[in-house]
Amino acid sequence: MTVIKQTSVTSPKHLARLKGYLSWDKDKVLAHDTMNIMEERRWFEEMDETREAFGHNKPGRKGARCTYMQHQVLAFNPDECSCNGGPMTPERCMDYARDYVLSRYPDQEVVIVLHSERCKGDGSERYAAHMGINRSNLATGRRLDEGPARKAALARVRTVRELDERYGLRQLERGKANSLAHARQPSEAERDMARKGHPERSENARVRAIVAKRIDEVGRMSRCDDRLGELSRRLAKDGITLTKSKRNQLQYQFKSKSLGRVRRINGARLGFALNRATGQVIRFTARGVRDAMRLAMELEREQGREM
Repeated sequence: MTVIKQTSVTSPKHLARLKGYLSWDKDKVLAHDTMNIMEERRWFEEMDETREAFGHNKPGRKGARCTYMQHQVLAFNPDECSCNGGPMTPERCMDYARDYVLSRYPDQEVVIVLHSERCKGDGSERYAAHMGINRSNLATGRRLDEGPARKAALARVRTVRELDERYGLRQLERGKANSLAHARQPSEAERDMARKGHPERSENARVRAIVAKRIDEVGRMSRCDDRLGELSRRLAKDGITLTKSKRNQLQYQFKSKSLGRVRRINGARLGFALNRATGQVIRFTARGVRDAMRLAMELEREQGREM
């Protein structure tokens, strides 16, 4: 399962930043390639010379912005990357990116740089192929035009789905967590509130803190025949009801002040919390809760032996 993203490069400053970003003289770069480029070290200059020759370093019409390049990213599912035990090695990721470019942009100048990326939030790793696609079509001499933005985006997604099927990768599923290695990340609003010292304003952050605390408490109990049931009873006292959704996923229900009614959120969408005692990330899925309880139990036993 792969995600495709695009950003149009419409200013000289953005163009210069992209040149540096796509440099392969960096530790995080695993591989690189170019297509329709004569001298790969001069890829940026060659693209500029091509645009200049076709008159594409200026807007196509008066008052419009000039789009120099497209920056596209093929972000591979962390679960399917070889760094997490998946089938997508850096070599296969590069093959995938080449197939994508050949399918959609065979007559464009393209640079592909494969990055190893790490999420600061939960430490998960994945591969992402960053592509700089020049605006000029070498065969027609015209500017790249894929039609209306939404239609073009859907066409790119269709190409990615076809490639995912060819490479044996899963498809994205709406409303479900599509990666076990990479949890839901805090929203921009949540990160902004945390920076300002007001994390309590986020309902999700409040619920995550309560659930993580109760998971640790139940996990440290010396004897308990039904730990999930005990967790459910303790959360009920905190105003949080633990249930199962139709898809048998853990679901947390609580009274939302912002909505003025009961809110339901699946554990996979609730995100994650860091257990400071163990240094482990707690995920709020059924599997994540069991793992967190087991770690808390093991830590309690180790501390008991030390005493």
